[in-house]
Amino acid sequence: MVTVRTFLVVVAAKNWNLHQMDVQNAFLHGDLDEEVYMKMPPGFASSSSRKVCKLRKSLYGLRQVPRCWFAKLAESLKKFGFQQSSSDYPLFTFRDGIVQMNILEFEANPTYGNHPKGGGG
Repeated sequence: MVTVRTFLVVVAAKNWNLHQMDVQNAFLHGDLDEEVYMKMPPGFASSSSRKVCKLRKSLYGLRQVPRCWFAKLAESLKKFGFQQSSSDYPLFTFRDGIVQMNILEFEANPTYGNHPKGGGG
């Protein structure tokens, strides 16, 4: 979260344009780098109950999904000439003469909490 705040402070201080993008179904674009199997989905007819499905692409709910998505994004950005920050991996920078573009990949996972008795404190 410190990186996001710092990024926003720099953007505001330098009066840069800021755009936010939400990649629909982003996690479905990650490539699995290990073998993952799952039970047959409901309604799938099979002659044996011991059969499983081998996944070729990531699915929501897998622990590997965020890592797979980020690896694919990083690979693609690097192909376009972006440099990945060595101190903050989700930050990518592209410079060409006076042009500079920064991309910060941030997956928001808000956490909510409340007092168990419904009160404040």
